[in-house]
Amino acid sequence: MEPIITKRVLELGSSFDSIKRKIETDSKYCGLKKLCKFYPDEKRLEYCTERIYPSECPGRIPILFLFSNPYPDSVRRGLLFSEPHSKAFWQRLFESKHFRMRPSDEINIECWDNSTPKRLGQLMVEGRYESDFLLYFHCYYPVPTNQLQDFRSLFKRDAELRKAIDMTSKTELVRLTKEKDVKHIVAFTVPLFRMITKTNKPGWRNLISGAKHDFPKDEDVEERWARLSLANANDVDVYMCLDTKWKNVTTRKGKRHFTLILDAIFKRILETK
Repeated sequence: MEPIITKRVLELGSSFDSIKRKIETDSKYCGLKKLCKFYPDEKRLEYCTERIYPSECPGRIPILFLFSNPYPDSVRRGLLFSEPHSKAFWQRLFESKHFRMRPSDEINIECWDNSTPKRLGQLMVEGRYESDFLLYFHCYYPVPTNQLQDFRSLFKRDAELRKAIDMTSKTELVRLTKEKDVKHIVAFTVPLFRMITKTNKPGWRNLISGAKHDFPKDEDVEERWARLSLANANDVDVYMCLDTKWKNVTTRKGKRHFTLILDAIFKRILETK
Protein backbone atom coordinates (compact mmCIF):
# COMPACT_ATOMS: atom_id res chain seq x y z
CA MET A 1 0.00 0.00 0.00
CA GLU A 2 1.54 3.29 -1.10
CA PRO A 3 1.68 6.12 1.46
CA ILE A 4 -0.32 9.31 1.01
CA ILE A 5 2.39 11.59 2.38
CA THR A 6 5.76 11.21 0.69
CA LYS A 7 9.06 13.06 0.59
CA ARG A 8 10.39 14.60 -2.59
CA VAL A 9 13.64 16.32 -3.52
CA LEU A 10 14.07 19.33 -5.78
CA GLU A 11 17.51 20.37 -7.05
CA LEU A 12 17.68 24.18 -6.89
CA GLY A 13 21.18 24.80 -8.24
CA SER A 14 22.18 28.47 -8.44
CA SER A 15 18.72 29.54 -7.23
CA PHE A 16 19.12 27.79 -3.88
CA ASP A 17 19.87 30.89 -1.79
CA SER A 18 17.12 33.08 -3.26
CA ILE A 19 14.45 30.37 -3.03
CA LYS A 20 15.50 29.46 0.51
CA ARG A 21 15.30 33.11 1.53
CA LYS A 22 11.86 33.51 -0.02
CA ILE A 23 10.46 30.42 1.71
CA GLU A 24 11.90 31.49 5.06
CA THR A 25 10.83 35.15 4.94
CA ASP A 26 7.71 35.44 2.77
CA SER A 27 4.49 34.76 4.70
CA LYS A 28 2.95 33.14 1.60
CA TYR A 29 5.27 30.20 2.15
CA CYS A 30 4.92 29.72 5.91
CA GLY A 31 3.07 26.46 5.31
CA LEU A 32 5.73 25.14 2.95
CA LYS A 33 8.45 26.22 5.40
CA LYS A 34 7.07 23.76 7.98
CA LEU A 35 7.16 20.92 5.46
CA CYS A 36 10.63 21.31 3.98
CA LYS A 37 14.31 21.02 4.79
CA PHE A 38 17.24 22.68 3.03
CA TYR A 39 20.57 21.07 2.16
CA PRO A 40 23.00 23.91 1.34
CA ASP A 41 25.92 21.71 0.30
CA GLU A 42 23.83 19.85 -2.28
CA LYS A 43 21.76 22.93 -3.21
CA ARG A 44 18.56 20.96 -2.83
CA LEU A 45 15.20 21.18 -1.13
CA GLU A 46 13.49 18.23 0.51
CA TYR A 47 9.75 18.58 1.13
CA CYS A 48 6.65 16.58 1.98
CA THR A 49 3.82 16.25 -0.51
CA GLU A 50 0.62 14.21 -0.93
CA ARG A 51 -1.15 11.91 -3.36
CA ILE A 52 -3.46 8.91 -3.34
CA TYR A 53 -2.35 5.92 -5.42
CA PRO A 54 -4.76 3.10 -4.46
CA SER A 55 -4.11 -0.61 -4.48
CA GLU A 56 -5.19 -2.22 -7.73
CA CYS A 57 -8.80 -3.43 -7.84
CA PRO A 58 -9.39 -5.65 -10.90
CA GLY A 59 -12.59 -4.92 -12.78
CA ARG A 60 -12.80 -1.26 -11.78
CA ILE A 61 -12.08 1.65 -14.13
CA PRO A 62 -9.10 3.76 -13.01
CA ILE A 63 -9.72 7.52 -13.05
CA LEU A 64 -7.10 10.11 -12.24
CA PHE A 65 -8.24 13.19 -10.33
CA LEU A 66 -5.69 15.83 -11.30
CA PHE A 67 -5.03 18.93 -9.19
CA SER A 68 -2.58 21.79 -9.60
CA ASN A 69 -0.67 21.55 -6.31
CA PRO A 70 -1.10 20.34 -2.72
CA TYR A 71 -2.26 22.63 0.06
CA PRO A 72 0.27 22.81 2.93
CA ASP A 73 -2.30 22.41 5.72
CA SER A 74 -3.71 19.28 4.10
CA VAL A 75 -0.24 17.77 3.77
CA ARG A 76 0.37 18.51 7.44
CA ARG A 77 -2.91 16.78 8.39
CA GLY A 78 -2.08 13.73 6.27
CA LEU A 79 -4.79 13.78 3.60
CA LEU A 80 -5.82 15.82 0.57
CA PHE A 81 -8.70 18.20 1.31
CA SER A 82 -8.44 17.76 5.07
CA GLU A 83 -8.01 21.40 6.03
CA PRO A 84 -11.18 23.18 7.25
CA HIS A 85 -12.14 25.01 4.04
CA SER A 86 -11.63 21.90 1.88
CA LYS A 87 -13.28 19.10 3.84
CA ALA A 88 -16.59 19.47 1.98
CA PHE A 89 -14.87 18.00 -1.09
CA TRP A 90 -15.32 14.55 0.43
CA GLN A 91 -19.01 15.18 1.09
CA ARG A 92 -19.52 16.20 -2.54
CA LEU A 93 -17.66 13.09 -3.75
CA PHE A 94 -19.71 10.66 -1.67
CA GLU A 95 -22.94 12.43 -2.62
CA SER A 96 -22.25 11.12 -6.11
CA LYS A 97 -24.45 8.35 -7.49
CA HIS A 98 -21.27 6.45 -8.32
CA PHE A 99 -19.55 6.34 -4.92
CA ARG A 100 -20.82 4.83 -1.69
CA MET A 101 -19.09 3.88 1.53
CA ARG A 102 -19.67 0.32 2.61
CA PRO A 103 -21.73 0.03 5.81
CA SER A 104 -18.79 -1.59 7.60
CA ASP A 105 -16.51 1.32 6.60
CA GLU A 106 -18.90 4.21 7.22
CA ILE A 107 -17.07 7.43 8.19
CA ASN A 108 -18.77 10.62 9.35
CA ILE A 109 -17.36 13.11 6.84
CA GLU A 110 -19.66 15.90 7.99
CA CYS A 111 -18.20 15.98 11.50
CA TRP A 112 -14.46 15.28 11.51
CA ASP A 113 -12.33 14.29 14.48
CA ASN A 114 -8.60 13.69 14.77
CA SER A 115 -8.91 10.17 13.37
CA THR A 116 -10.85 11.11 10.23
CA PRO A 117 -7.93 11.94 7.89
CA LYS A 118 -6.19 8.64 8.62
CA ARG A 119 -9.37 6.53 8.36
CA LEU A 120 -10.59 8.25 5.20
CA GLY A 121 -7.14 8.14 3.64
CA GLN A 122 -6.84 4.41 4.31
CA LEU A 123 -10.27 3.82 2.81
CA MET A 124 -9.30 5.65 -0.39
CA VAL A 125 -5.89 3.98 -0.68
CA GLU A 126 -7.42 0.52 -0.26
CA GLY A 127 -10.33 1.33 -2.58
CA ARG A 128 -12.84 0.23 0.06
CA TYR A 129 -15.88 1.95 -1.43
CA GLU A 130 -18.64 0.80 -3.73
CA SER A 131 -18.02 2.07 -7.26
CA ASP A 132 -17.31 1.07 -10.83
CA PHE A 133 -14.27 3.34 -10.55
CA LEU A 134 -10.95 3.42 -8.73
CA LEU A 135 -9.73 6.94 -7.96
CA TYR A 136 -6.14 8.17 -8.15
CA PHE A 137 -5.34 11.62 -6.76
CA HIS A 138 -2.32 13.37 -8.24
CA CYS A 139 -0.95 16.92 -8.08
CA TYR A 140 0.73 18.11 -11.26
CA TYR A 141 3.12 20.30 -9.26
CA PRO A 142 3.90 18.46 -6.01
CA VAL A 143 5.39 21.41 -4.05
CA PRO A 144 2.78 22.48 -1.44
CA THR A 145 1.68 26.13 -1.72
CA ASN A 146 -1.55 27.94 -0.89
CA GLN A 147 -2.13 28.98 -4.50
CA LEU A 148 -0.76 27.88 -7.86
CA GLN A 149 0.38 31.46 -8.38
CA ASP A 150 2.51 31.19 -5.22
CA PHE A 151 4.21 28.14 -6.68
CA ARG A 152 4.93 29.92 -9.94
CA SER A 153 6.18 33.01 -8.11
CA LEU A 154 8.65 30.91 -6.12
CA PHE A 155 10.53 29.89 -9.27
CA LYS A 156 9.82 32.81 -11.59
CA ARG A 157 13.41 34.14 -11.65
CA ASP A 158 14.94 30.87 -12.89
CA ALA A 159 13.66 29.98 -16.35
CA GLU A 160 15.78 26.83 -16.59
CA LEU A 161 14.53 25.50 -13.26
CA ARG A 162 10.92 26.24 -14.22
CA LYS A 163 11.43 24.40 -17.49
CA ALA A 164 12.91 21.40 -15.67
CA ILE A 165 10.02 21.33 -13.19
CA ASP A 166 7.46 21.49 -16.01
CA MET A 167 9.19 18.69 -17.88
CA THR A 168 9.35 16.50 -14.79
CA SER A 169 5.67 17.11 -14.04
CA LYS A 170 4.65 16.22 -17.58
CA THR A 171 6.81 13.08 -17.61
CA GLU A 172 5.46 11.89 -14.25
CA LEU A 173 1.85 12.35 -15.38
CA VAL A 174 2.42 10.37 -18.58
CA ARG A 175 4.25 7.62 -16.69
CA LEU A 176 1.50 7.38 -14.08
CA THR A 177 -1.28 7.05 -16.64
CA LYS A 178 0.64 4.32 -18.46
CA GLU A 179 1.64 2.38 -15.34
CA LYS A 180 -1.89 2.41 -13.92
CA ASP A 181 -3.61 2.06 -17.31
CA VAL A 182 -5.52 5.30 -16.77
CA LYS A 183 -7.66 6.29 -19.76
CA HIS A 184 -9.63 9.06 -18.05
CA ILE A 185 -8.39 12.19 -16.27
CA VAL A 186 -10.60 14.70 -14.46
CA ALA A 187 -8.85 18.08 -14.11
CA PHE A 188 -10.12 20.52 -11.50
CA THR A 189 -8.86 23.87 -12.82
CA VAL A 190 -9.25 25.51 -16.21
CA PRO A 191 -5.52 26.45 -16.54
CA LEU A 192 -4.48 22.88 -15.78
CA PHE A 193 -7.00 21.46 -18.25
CA ARG A 194 -5.80 23.83 -20.97
CA MET A 195 -2.14 23.12 -20.23
CA ILE A 196 -2.30 19.33 -20.54
CA THR A 197 -4.77 19.22 -23.45
CA LYS A 198 -3.50 22.25 -25.39
CA THR A 199 -7.10 23.31 -25.94
CA ASN A 200 -8.78 26.60 -25.14
CA LYS A 201 -11.99 25.59 -23.39
CA PRO A 202 -14.09 28.31 -21.73
CA GLY A 203 -14.32 28.66 -17.97
CA TRP A 204 -17.03 26.94 -15.95
CA ARG A 205 -19.21 30.06 -15.66
CA ASN A 206 -19.39 30.37 -19.45
CA LEU A 207 -20.08 26.66 -19.88
CA ILE A 208 -22.93 26.67 -17.38
CA SER A 209 -24.33 29.95 -18.72
CA GLY A 210 -24.23 28.66 -22.28
CA ALA A 211 -25.79 25.37 -21.30
CA LYS A 212 -28.63 27.08 -19.43
CA HIS A 213 -29.30 29.27 -22.46
CA ASP A 214 -29.85 26.17 -24.61
CA PHE A 215 -31.32 23.82 -22.01
CA PRO A 216 -33.74 24.98 -19.31
CA LYS A 217 -33.31 22.01 -16.93
CA ASP A 218 -30.47 21.74 -14.41
CA GLU A 219 -29.75 18.12 -15.34
CA ASP A 220 -29.29 19.16 -18.98
CA VAL A 221 -26.66 21.65 -17.86
CA GLU A 222 -24.52 18.87 -16.36
CA GLU A 223 -24.94 16.62 -19.40
CA ARG A 224 -23.91 19.44 -21.71
CA TRP A 225 -20.91 20.21 -19.50
CA ALA A 226 -19.67 16.62 -19.81
CA ARG A 227 -19.68 16.96 -23.60
CA LEU A 228 -18.22 20.45 -23.80
CA SER A 229 -15.45 19.79 -21.27
CA LEU A 230 -13.97 16.72 -22.98
CA ALA A 231 -10.55 16.79 -24.65
CA ASN A 232 -7.68 14.36 -25.18
CA ALA A 233 -4.01 14.17 -24.23
CA ASN A 234 -1.68 11.29 -25.09
CA ASP A 235 -4.63 8.99 -25.89
CA VAL A 236 -6.24 9.75 -22.52
CA ASP A 237 -9.65 11.41 -22.27
CA VAL A 238 -9.48 14.55 -20.12
CA TYR A 239 -12.55 16.13 -18.54
CA MET A 240 -12.75 19.51 -16.86
CA CYS A 241 -14.67 19.54 -13.60
CA LEU A 242 -15.44 22.56 -11.45
CA ASP A 243 -12.59 24.04 -9.47
CA THR A 244 -12.86 22.62 -5.95
CA LYS A 245 -13.38 26.11 -4.53
CA TRP A 246 -16.85 26.06 -6.18
CA LYS A 247 -17.79 22.72 -4.61
CA ASN A 248 -20.70 24.22 -2.66
CA VAL A 249 -22.33 26.22 -5.50
CA THR A 250 -25.96 25.13 -5.86
CA THR A 251 -28.34 24.79 -8.79
CA ARG A 252 -31.82 26.29 -8.87
CA LYS A 253 -33.09 23.10 -7.25
CA GLY A 254 -30.58 23.26 -4.40
CA LYS A 255 -28.28 20.53 -5.72
CA ARG A 256 -24.53 20.94 -5.98
CA HIS A 257 -23.14 21.68 -9.44
CA PHE A 258 -19.86 20.05 -8.41
CA THR A 259 -21.42 16.65 -7.69
CA LEU A 260 -23.84 16.80 -10.62
CA ILE A 261 -21.01 17.50 -13.04
CA LEU A 262 -18.91 14.70 -11.56
CA ASP A 263 -21.87 12.36 -12.04
CA ALA A 264 -22.29 13.47 -15.66
CA ILE A 265 -18.59 12.81 -16.29
CA PHE A 266 -18.75 9.39 -14.62
CA LYS A 267 -21.85 8.51 -16.64
CA ARG A 268 -20.12 9.48 -19.87
CA ILE A 269 -17.08 7.41 -18.99
CA LEU A 270 -19.28 4.35 -18.39
CA GLU A 271 -20.99 4.92 -21.73
CA THR A 272 -17.69 5.05 -23.61
CA LYS A 273 -15.69 2.34 -21.82
